[in-house]
Amino acid sequence: MPAADDSDVTIRQIQPGDRLTGLKLGDGNTALKTFAQRHAHAYEKQSLARTYGVFTTEVGKLIAYVTLVCGEVVTDDDTASLVPDEGLQYLYNHYPAVKIARLAVDSRYRGHNLGRSLVQLALGQAKTFVCPTVGCRFVVVDSKADAVRFYEKCGFTQLDTLENRQRAEPVMFIDLNKAILD
Repeated sequence: MPAADDSDVTIRQIQPGDRLTGLKLGDGNTALKTFAQRHAHAYEKQSLARTYGVFTTEVGKLIAYVTLVCGEVVTDDDTASLVPDEGLQYLYNHYPAVKIARLAVDSRYRGHNLGRSLVQLALGQAKTFVCPTVGCRFVVVDSKADAVRFYEKCGFTQLDTLENRQRAEPVMFIDLNKAILD
């Protein structure tokens, strides 16, 4: 298995000349691979998304990435609060959020905490740059069923609605006021 310690990789926003091919993601992840290869650069240029990649230092090969967009957390009704213990009063059932639209780690580099590092980067970007300038309190993700446990370990909670519990890709969120950044 290839090494992927801190000295072997660079995490940064993708740039026009970056080669975003060669990811090996395993079965059922074709859409994640296709996005990196065919759409990430265009979305970046058009300000539709921001993609941050983990690149090997030696050859500049993409081995993981996260894509962030604007999003929202939607509850069942206007009276539900995402943080009831605080008495958060918000007049709407859709809370502003930053969304982790895509997260992928090359199968040859799993187990090196790259996914967790990219989630931390997403939380840091939201907390440092988005929250101080616009109203935004949450980071949200539509989790694949096999990734729910991963996001729970990162501090995310499943949205507690009947509709969400029945979804194949449940919505999960984290409160940036409570998120601990490594």
